[in-house]
Amino acid sequence: MDRTELKDILRSESSSSLRSLSSDFYESVAKYIRELEDEIRLINNPRSVESRMLEDELQSAITDIEVIFLRRIKKITTRATSNAFSKKSPSQDMDKLLPAERKIYDSVLSAINSARGELLEPILNPETIVASKTVPCRESTSMEVALHQHDQRGNDLTTSYVPERAELESMQEVPRENIPEVIGKSNINEEFVVVRILNDLPTFKALDNRDYTLSAEDVVVLPTPNAQGLVKRNVAHIITKL
Repeated sequence: MDRTELKDILRSESSSSLRSLSSDFYESVAKYIRELEDEIRLINNPRSVESRMLEDELQSAITDIEVIFLRRIKKITTRATSNAFSKKSPSQDMDKLLPAERKIYDSVLSAINSARGELLEPILNPETIVASKTVPCRESTSMEVALHQHDQRGNDLTTSYVPERAELESMQEVPRENIPEVIGKSNINEEFVVVRILNDLPTFKALDNRDYTLSAEDVVVLPTPNAQGLVKRNVAHIITKL
């Protein structure tokens, strides 16, 4: 690497296209700059003409490599943004990226796709988002089956009973005479109740259309019908003070 070659690369990077760089491009530039610094130290006379020329070449090389880097980064991020919203395969000049630059491209593309799924997709395709949230995961389903089989063997449900997800989701309000009158300051309003969970529970969808995965000793605000159903089954306790 020398001053002329670095300047040629700098000029070529002024266009919107990507050009191929040797795999050791940055290493070669680093070696070139270290050599200039060594020559300046050997002269040991900052006022000499030769030292000043070398210093100018050094500063020019540092500026050039920074500009080359920034120009290529801009091209990479532009391509990642474009490809994130295109159904076409990436342009052919993607093979001109250095391995480290390819990592940058992949990271930017992944971040854009993630943000699009979180921010844009709920607006453009709300039905898809709702459908994906209602599909039970394999782990949750397996746990429910195991709990059901466990209870079928005759365990003492008065102390260790854990309702199944379907049962949790279908709970209706029980008569008020069957639960203590505890509607107090800790309750948000008449539709929600603060409860302390006594046993680990499988994930279930409550009447507020939210999924709950609760463990023993959790304190949570639940819709009143769901909370009352859990209290009736001895797996939750309505609290009046937090």
